[in-house]
Amino acid sequence: MQPDILADIQFYQTKDGGRQGPTPPDKFGCLLEISGKYYDCRLVLDKIGALSPGQSATVPIKFLSPEAVLEQLKFTPQFHLWDGKRIAEGKLKEIFVT
Repeated sequence: MQPDILADIQFYQTKDGGRQGPTPPDKFGCLLEISGKYYDCRLVLDKIGALSPGQSATVPIKFLSPEAVLEQLKFTPQFHLWDGKRIAEGKLKEIFVT
């Protein structure tokens, strides 16, 4: 799976509203929230492994519809990850596709 972006992600601690446990070790599907809009994404974790609540990492991300979100990320590089609630915050580091 070829990622669309690279982002610095900080998962919230469970006590602060984060996940109850770690992500799967290979990929994790969730929504990326930016300026009140939501986009389907996959965190590509096969080279990173599972991420636990409270952990931070630089993570490749793949979008279901990259054309819908990439332009917005150029202007608003901060975002949240959503899985029924906000579970992490992130910041765009690099865009791989144009």
